Amino acid sequence: MTDHTGRMPGFVLDHLHRSGWTGFREVQERAFDVLFDTDRHLLIASGTSSGKTEAAMIPIIASLHEDPAPGIGALYVGPTKALIDDQFSRLDRMLRESRIPVNGWHGDVDDGRKRRLMAHPEGILQITPESLEGILDNHPESVGAMFSGLRFVVVDEVHSFMSSDRGLQLLCLLERMHRMCGCSPRRVGLSATVSDPDAAAEWLASGTGGEVDVVSSDDRRSCRMGIKHFTFPPKDPEGSRERAVSRYYSELFRLTDPYSCIVFTNSRAGAERTARSLAKVSAARGSRNPVRVHHGSLSGGVRKTAEDDLKGDRNATVVATVTLELGMDIGGLDRVVQIGAPYSCSSLVQRMGRSGRRDGRQEMVMFCNDDLGEWRPGIEGVSLELARGIAETELYLGEGWTEPMSPDPLPYGLLFHQTLAVLKGAQRDMRFGDLCDEVLSLSPFSGITREDYRLLLKHMINKRILMQTEDLTLIIGPRGEQVAFGRDFQAVFEVREETEVRSGGSTVGTVQGSPDVGATVALAGRVWLVTRRGDGWAEAVETDGEADARWRSEPPAVHDRVMAKTRDVLLSDEDFPYLDSSARETLGYSRRTFRNSGAGDVFVPTEDGFEIYPWLGSVKFDTLRRMLERVRGVRVAYAYSPLVIGIDTRLTVKEICEALDGTREDDDRWSLIGESENLRHGKYDRYVPDALLADAFVAKFLDWDFEIRDGT
Repeated sequence: MTDHTGRMPGFVLDHLHRSGWTGFREVQERAFDVLFDTDRHLLIASGTSSGKTEAAMIPIIASLHEDPAPGIGALYVGPTKALIDDQFSRLDRMLRESRIPVNGWHGDVDDGRKRRLMAHPEGILQITPESLEGILDNHPESVGAMFSGLRFVVVDEVHSFMSSDRGLQLLCLLERMHRMCGCSPRRVGLSATVSDPDAAAEWLASGTGGEVDVVSSDDRRSCRMGIKHFTFPPKDPEGSRERAVSRYYSELFRLTDPYSCIVFTNSRAGAERTARSLAKVSAARGSRNPVRVHHGSLSGGVRKTAEDDLKGDRNATVVATVTLELGMDIGGLDRVVQIGAPYSCSSLVQRMGRSGRRDGRQEMVMFCNDDLGEWRPGIEGVSLELARGIAETELYLGEGWTEPMSPDPLPYGLLFHQTLAVLKGAQRDMRFGDLCDEVLSLSPFSGITREDYRLLLKHMINKRILMQTEDLTLIIGPRGEQVAFGRDFQAVFEVREETEVRSGGSTVGTVQGSPDVGATVALAGRVWLVTRRGDGWAEAVETDGEADARWRSEPPAVHDRVMAKTRDVLLSDEDFPYLDSSARETLGYSRRTFRNSGAGDVFVPTEDGFEIYPWLGSVKFDTLRRMLERVRGVRVAYAYSPLVIGIDTRLTVKEICEALDGTREDDDRWSLIGESENLRHGKYDRYVPDALLADAFVAKFLDWDFEIRDGT
């Protein structure tokens, strides 16, 4: 590695010295080698607190300071507005001294600032994919002046983009920008949870033909993990449930007060419930530690209060969902508490990494809970949540594995969207061949044929979304104008119907649906009674008691390896030193019960047939269910994904497996699609013909590459 300090401006070195830096980390020095000495793209895959932002930005700032670019010199793309607003706070003084302006561009930035930037583009621009779409669509005449001198594109939280339509949209935008103004910027990707750097590097370089260097580090040695187990019995006259709940929140209070902590939950309802109960315990014990809530349904002001408390000088506890997973600088945390096993190893890593900024050590305590008062699909006597929490911990800490990210192979909804976007900003007549050159050739659509694109365009013409003139020119039609010029066109994700909850003239947040007057909703760690409502809003006052309204969402898919590892944990005798005494005792009992149940052997005989425990991830589990429904002599009685399928049958295991093999030999996955199947999963899928949606469904949601005869 080369010493690059001589190539860094004096104000950069002065800033680092004032900030207490005594040297650079290995990841940073290796990144400097790539960015200072080569012209290749770069993926920095290292822990949350490893200095990725500085590793990327110091060479970029040095380049723009030494040789200012005409127009925007660097583009920083973040997944959320909050992350964009926050990301450069650590570098604020250094950037001021550099005299390189940094501008934000998203929905909360006023139009005056945007107009001034378009008139005099310079420096670094922080932006979301949706806002970049808006510039290319609505201001094509300004793209050249703004981006012709673009040298760098920094994509933060690469993993959050890789398997989403937003990520594919971003790739389309970068390629379209290159075609519009000729810029060929280097791409720099940042991520803390990439388990397959080669796949991430391939995604990052899509459409460029350039090479990507990968700089990564293994941060597992700095991780300290603990798992606790709690059981909540059903309500009884003796009050045993109330005592168990009291012990639970007392332990949560002990771990979070008087410290600076984030308590992560797997749902917004869980966050509200946990924050409300923890705040009551905190108040009863006279604590000065504020307890805040942070999730996507809260107003920006409520979220900012929580963020400011974490960044401030006093300690605070914030109960959060995925909204605080991403790389926002939230100061020095003492620890992270995770309520319930997360659904993915990727989420586990992101959440654990939130705690690594104070002394470099990442610390998480996971609470795995079994509520005997609530029915959940499971195996009687087996704590599946505890087993999954251990499995995820072992997969990451033991094997360094997190879920691979898989882009949608047939994103027809996005193809529809990008077709309208290109036509919207077109400055010339466009026919089918032109659209193939301009849209279908974009890298996210490499798996879509010209014939299928022609079918999509014909469908758009039939629905009056497009019109075709006598000379075969394609233009946006009446229905297409309603879509393309709608206020939310830039976003490729669906926005659910929500009601804004107000109190005392301020917005508290939003809830799904339309709660009636008299209904109660939980927001910001409190319960609100709806007193008045209108179109899209509800006035409310704070009240006591429980909330009526709940958020509804589908749990994320679980990966095959997580399910297989969960089974291995239950079948093994391995001890895990990070378990507390209750978790260790529960695991021992669960293992004995699990072995006696036969669930580890996949097929468990029942009076009417079998319970099948395939230990497959969500996609393959659902595919198996569909295959079983096609087997003559089998009736699927129930299926609880991704755990168990109950079937009524007189067939033997051998006959069932032979029938499944026969379905594979027929090689007709389309036959697994139900007659009333909902094929529309994306925002723009309703504008795509069913034949194409069926192809997309098969490619994304059906996978019969598994074997269950002798286990998975």
